[in-house]
Amino acid sequence: MDFHLATEHFKYQFIPAKRKSKKIMLVLHGRGDSIKPFKNFDKELGVPEMNYLLLNAPRKYLKGFSWFGEPPFEKSGVLRIRSKLFDIINELEKQGYKAKDIFLFGFSQGCLVSVDVALNYPKKLGGLIGISGYFHFFPRWRHALTLDSKKTPWIMTHGYRDDILPYQETKFGAEKIKDAGLDIEFVSLNKKHDMIDEEFPIIKRWVKTHL
Repeated sequence: MDFHLATEHFKYQFIPAKRKSKKIMLVLHGRGDSIKPFKNFDKELGVPEMNYLLLNAPRKYLKGFSWFGEPPFEKSGVLRIRSKLFDIINELEKQGYKAKDIFLFGFSQGCLVSVDVALNYPKKLGGLIGISGYFHFFPRWRHALTLDSKKTPWIMTHGYRDDILPYQETKFGAEKIKDAGLDIEFVSLNKKHDMIDEEFPIIKRWVKTHL
C-alpha cells in the first residue's frame, strides 16, 4: 500500500494493516530514541486492523532524537510539536482517516507530546496510549478541552520502580485528567522506565475495545 505525507515535518515509516483498514496509530518514541525499536511494533501488539505511522522526533539528541528542548525551552517546544502533529492529523483526515480512527501512542517524552495533542485537538480521537509518561499542563488547560476531545479514551501505564519519571507524579497527573471528565484507565505495573512484555496484552485488549 502506497503511503505518503505531504507535510514534511518528520521522517517516518508507515506500516500497513494486515487487514484493509482506515484505523491508524501514530507512534512517538522517547527522548534520545528513534523509530528503530518500533519497526516490529505491529507484530508485538498484534492488532491486524491497525495501520502504524512511526514518527522520528525532529531534534538530534545524543544517539537519537528529542521532541523538544530542555527547560526553559520546553513550553515553546511542546507548542511547536503540537502544531506539527495537528498538521499530520489534518492531513490524515484529508486522506480519508477519520479523527475518531486515529490513535496516539507515546513512550516517555513521546507520551507527553501525545497527551498534549489529545488535550488540545478539538475532535474526538480513537484513543491515547501513554507508556511511562508524564505531563506538561499549560495554564487554563481545562478550558482548551471541547465536548468532543473529552470523549477521547485514554490508557496510561506506569511502573512503581520508574527511576526517571516518578510514579506518584504521573499518577497525580492521571488523576487530574480524570477529574477533568476524561475517560482514562491508569495501569500500575511492577517495572522501571521501560516497556515490558506484560504490557502488550493490556494495550491490545484496550485497543480492540476501542476500534
